[in-house]
Amino acid sequence: MQKNTISAISFALLGILVMTLGCRDSKNTADVTHSDFFEEWVTASKNGFTPEEAGILRQKHGRMLNLWAVDIMDINPQDLTSDSNYAFFFGNLHRISANVLPLIDAHYKKKPDLNKNIDAAVARLKKEFPDAGKFLIWRYYSQFSNTNCFADTFQGYNVLGYSVEMFLDDTCFIYGLIDGFPIWHRRYSSTAQIPSFLVASYLNGRYEASHERKSFLDEAVYQGKLWYSLSRLFPKISPHQLYGYNKDEWKFFKKEEGNTWNFYISEKVLFNTDFNRSVKRYFVEGERTTGAGLPDNCPPKLGCYTGLRIVEEYAAKTGKSLKEIWQETNSNTILQQSGYNPLR
Repeated sequence: MQKNTISAISFALLGILVMTLGCRDSKNTADVTHSDFFEEWVTASKNGFTPEEAGILRQKHGRMLNLWAVDIMDINPQDLTSDSNYAFFFGNLHRISANVLPLIDAHYKKKPDLNKNIDAAVARLKKEFPDAGKFLIWRYYSQFSNTNCFADTFQGYNVLGYSVEMFLDDTCFIYGLIDGFPIWHRRYSSTAQIPSFLVASYLNGRYEASHERKSFLDEAVYQGKLWYSLSRLFPKISPHQLYGYNKDEWKFFKKEEGNTWNFYISEKVLFNTDFNRSVKRYFVEGERTTGAGLPDNCPPKLGCYTGLRIVEEYAAKTGKSLKEIWQETNSNTILQQSGYNPLR
């Protein structure tokens, strides 16, 4: 059965916008294809979704459509065994989403450069990682629940997907109407953040398996690589906007950098491997980094900022390229060679 994360909101306008994928094959020098299932789904739904139309979409989107239905939308695979099942599901989605679709459509019509910006971001990525291959940008809908972009592979493409309704900017009134919707998501809801989120998803998908992340330092350096990569690939965007902070929060990180490092040392945080009890709090999504010994107004993901600073110093000292930085997987080696110590 379909999940119901917005059942508390009586207006079905927040129902389900389904998959903004499809296939507008717009190739460019960065080897990027944009696939918009959303347009195909809406078009097919206007006059009633037929099993034949569902079959076309299933064949066209294959594995990615199945992943979306099962892993993102939490549909029981047994409920999607035929074109008729899919047609019923798609048609129902359209009925309960009728009011929200125009809002999302109107929002993205005001962002005509989005795909161009994504293409430019992928082009910069491929300069740093020439072996990256081809990319498929896949837009979808997650019923206001999928806060992360994802990376996968399909038919020789690196698939980078984002849930279109999650990037309507922090002023979008819809977010305030959804019962249980995380307040912190507004930090990451800017449409302008989509290109950097997609790039980060690719890097995470490519390198996560090769990085052992048992200690605070391991996690900090890994997250620091992601943040540093974004700063290199999106140099025109200010750090606080790139990572989801306001100016005062970023100033806090800088001002407290020495005190933070001293705290890590005195509390033996760096090599702590008790991840769930002691380490995780420095990296989780939220409005604050909380815990004994930390200021009440400490912004979230303090550990990511520490990792960024270590990797920045490591890159400056070694002169390594982004790909070379990712190829070094020993976090202690990176710390030692960085010479990072804000207490000096």
